Amino acid sequence: KKNHGMFTYYLLNKLNETAGNVTLGELADYVASEVARQSIVENRKLQTPTIKYSQALLNSWREMRF
Repeated sequence: KKNHGMFTYYLLNKLNETAGNVTLGELADYVASEVARQSIVENRKLQTPTIKYSQALLNSWREMRF
């Protein structure tokens, strides 16, 4: 109904709201929270997006910006 899958919708929504001025950690938290909440409302199933990152970025990926 939103012309995107749920993950893509909330990813694009946050990027649009912040004009891209968001850290990867903030973006990941927002998308995970919104998808988890809305998937129960719309599908009656829990979806839990996960972030996979390089071990080389273990301590820094959350603060990275676009």
